[in-house]
Amino acid sequence: MSFVIGYLLFVITHYSLLITHYSLLITHYSLLITHYSLLITHYSLLITHYSLL
Repeated sequence: MSFVIGYLLFVITHYSLLITHYSLLITHYSLLITHYSLLITHYSLLITHYSLL
């Protein structure tokens, strides 16, 4: 009986760690995408600025 409880705890821990891992990955990539889109916006504004000069 204690083996079943231990196994269930292991499975729950395992899947919660997996979920945490993937949510961190998703956060990481969304931050990267935000970062690059801000860079693109920044450079396009610079180009617009210099082309207006």
